[in-house]
Amino acid sequence: MYMALWPLVVTLCICFQAERGIFDSLSYLSLFRQLKRPKAARDHEDSVRSEKQTLFVLIPVFKEQKIIEDGLLNFCKIQSPHFEIKIAIVATIRETSRRPVAGIPTTEEMVARSMSSGKLSAYRNRIYIFRETEARGNMATQLNHAIRKIKSLSPADTFFLVYNADSIISDTTFSELAELMEQHPSKGFAFQEPCAFVRDMHPNSNRFTNALSLYQSWYCLGHESRLIRAYHRKTEKHWGRKDGRKLGVIVGHGSGMTLSINTSSGGYPSDLLTEDLTFAFILSARGAPILSLPALEIADVPDNFLSFIKQKSVWFWNILSYASCYQKMLNEGHSRARLIPLLIQGLGWGAYWFFDTFFVIVPFIISAMLGSYWLALLAMASFLIFYIISQYFLLKKLPATLRSQGFPQFAQNVEAVSFINILPTLCLIILTNSVGAWVATLKGIGYLCTGKLPTKYKTGD
Repeated sequence: MYMALWPLVVTLCICFQAERGIFDSLSYLSLFRQLKRPKAARDHEDSVRSEKQTLFVLIPVFKEQKIIEDGLLNFCKIQSPHFEIKIAIVATIRETSRRPVAGIPTTEEMVARSMSSGKLSAYRNRIYIFRETEARGNMATQLNHAIRKIKSLSPADTFFLVYNADSIISDTTFSELAELMEQHPSKGFAFQEPCAFVRDMHPNSNRFTNALSLYQSWYCLGHESRLIRAYHRKTEKHWGRKDGRKLGVIVGHGSGMTLSINTSSGGYPSDLLTEDLTFAFILSARGAPILSLPALEIADVPDNFLSFIKQKSVWFWNILSYASCYQKMLNEGHSRARLIPLLIQGLGWGAYWFFDTFFVIVPFIISAMLGSYWLALLAMASFLIFYIISQYFLLKKLPATLRSQGFPQFAQNVEAVSFINILPTLCLIILTNSVGAWVATLKGIGYLCTGKLPTKYKTGD
């Protein structure tokens, strides 16, 4: 009896692989067609506004001394015909209190010095420094502090964007945001920009960095982008209807919204373990509009396996926090009929992530148990088609998109990376994708038993 079930288990695993491989591949191909529109189709004259609209770029920082000056310089050099771009550094008192050696400048102090007499001095009138003063704060308290400051300077329809200090964007981001604003005039909305994790992808980088850059780009441009654009379509079809039965995606960096959307939703949830996907749950429960911004952000990835696992375990806390989001919104008076579908979707995403490794290795294990060469060939074919070939085509298609978005140097670097060279490491990453989720789950169980969070999660470092 049990023997007859094994082929069924293999079939289910392959079906789950196919769902990711086929639909995520179609997703990134569709996204690339959108991103590679001719520039003339994206650019438009700003004949409606008599003056530029102010927009804030928020960059929360913590121990970013090595990269902060050049990172800020990349943002400051961007010029937009549509916006007056203000850069806000969001520092925290936690960095001062944890200074390892007296006299070493904090990130905030590094920025202040550069604004005074360094590379940033030419842009000092565009840069703000906000310092959050909660000793036990986190990323959410930093962002909420900055937003309170901005509200005292700007009207409620002002947009802000959130990026990491080492994120890289082009003027296309602001052109596309201006276009979204023209398509939806006088409307507040949130948005999420897709990300290519290729900042450090280069033939001289180590194999792990290049393999993870490709894998993480595949996940974001394929899977996350699919979810974001699905919510975008729902938003445009039912704008203003607060049905709140589809779960949106906000992943932190590359996201933005109007001040009014943020404050009407209570700000970033500082009482939860994370502030990005959990805030998307809150926005979704309220039926807030979340759009896809058709431009690219460039970001980096960890450069070793242990850091990769740690990063994935931190990200998985978003999934574990969905239950807290559900309870939080239920306490605010939202109906179970609205919240339960959101919770199911969020936990479903987490379950797929948690079992992703099993979907790959179980067919091989069963084929070995049964001594079936046919099942082994089927498992190998599934892995190659739905994971390897999908990412190979991404590697070949991505450079043209990077060029169209104003990143020719990154396009050249990606083209120079050998797929064969990174293939063994890429297979390792695919096979261990769930390990971070397992680690986070174990720590979550420890948190439920002891009430103590690991320092990483407690401080938002």
